[in-house]
Amino acid sequence: MTEPYFRTVSDGLQPLPHAHGPWAEDMLHGRLLGGLAARALEREIGGVGWRASRLTVDLFRPSAMAPVSIEVRPIRQGRRIRVADAVATCDGHEVARVTGLFLVTGEEPPGSIWSPRPEPWPWPDPDTLPGPEHATGGGETGEAEHDGWLFRVVTGGMGTAERTRVWTNDTLALVDDEEMSPVVRAAVSGDIACPLANASDQGIHYINADYTMLLARSPVGPWVGIE
Repeated sequence: MTEPYFRTVSDGLQPLPHAHGPWAEDMLHGRLLGGLAARALEREIGGVGWRASRLTVDLFRPSAMAPVSIEVRPIRQGRRIRVADAVATCDGHEVARVTGLFLVTGEEPPGSIWSPRPEPWPWPDPDTLPGPEHATGGGETGEAEHDGWLFRVVTGGMGTAERTRVWTNDTLALVDDEEMSPVVRAAVSGDIACPLANASDQGIHYINADYTMLLARSPVGPWVGIE
């Protein structure tokens, strides 16, 4: 699989078949809406000297496999803070809203602050871990590889009722042949934390309605670790 999740068309961003979610093949994967919104917010209120600090993703309703448009609505444009909503519309309905908070970058302030005691590093290099045995696209194991979306399980796994740590890596572009920025890469991965944290030993039986990411720093490299 080498094609992106979306192609630019005259009426928005057209999802390709592999952009569907695990619930139904005619339903767009919600995590991709977060990525599209993060992409739009970076373009509108990001830029040199600004860093994404928080993204709050509200998923209002299931999204059809139809063209998606993103409208950025500025809320606050200050010298040190920028806030905006990115509203995703699909098939005539507003399906998601992502609020982005961007802060101006600056020097690290002086002084020491509290930090937790360092723990043994629990994250082996993902390239040293075996791939999943199944390829069901996010089924009960949660360890499946969904087309170009790769998983490497460190501990636990969906359906184990254990604390879970996974590496995830999107090898496909989100839109056309664009390379995903670190913030967009985090946004398309963040949604999976909800089912990983809330799946029981009998599987996952609900669709999450929202997620929030607080970005202490941008991710480095193609793999994102989720605990």
